[in-house]
Formats: sequence, C-alpha cells, structure tokens
Amino acid sequence: MPTSITAETILRRKPDALFAAVGNDVVLMSTEHGKYLGLDDIGSEIWQLIEQPIAVRALCAALADKFDGEPAVIERDVSTLLDQLISFSMVEVQPS
Repeated sequence: MPTSITAETILRRKPDALFAAVGNDVVLMSTEHGKYLGLDDIGSEIWQLIEQPIAVRALCAALADKFDGEPAVIERDVSTLLDQLISFSMVEVQPS
C-alpha cells in the first residue's frame, strides 16, 4: 500500500462530493481542483462502498468477494484509486 494509506486506514467519501451515475459508471467532479474523474464499474463499486466509513482492508476483501482477481492486484489497484480520490479531495481519512 502507498505510504499515504494502509490496510487499516478508515476512509469514506466526502458527503458533499459531486458525482453522477452514468449507466454503470460514475463521474466525479472536483470543484476544488477543477477536474473530473470517470469511474468504471469496479471504480463505481468502490465509490459505493466508501459511502460509509470503511477500512481499506475490508474494502479490498469486499471487492475480492465480488470480483475475480488476485488479492495483491486488487490491493494495488484500490490503493491507486484511493490515492487519486484523496488528491482530488473526494474522500476523507478518518482519524484512528
């Protein structure tokens, strides 16, 4: 996992995050950064799961149960997306 988050990090999407569902995808808009980000069906599933506070480990486990993939690959891909969402100020890290 990247240094900014660990498997034990608890995070959730910001309640005021701007997003819209487009079919199975989700489009996020960061007004703070003036950028948007499109999420595919797996990214959209992550966005759904982080509506409530969740530990990264539990998030990865939920995705591994739903999708076929190597746990290490899931962890890497989830960490990459979460880092991007954090940099866009779309999620907040909960204090431990």
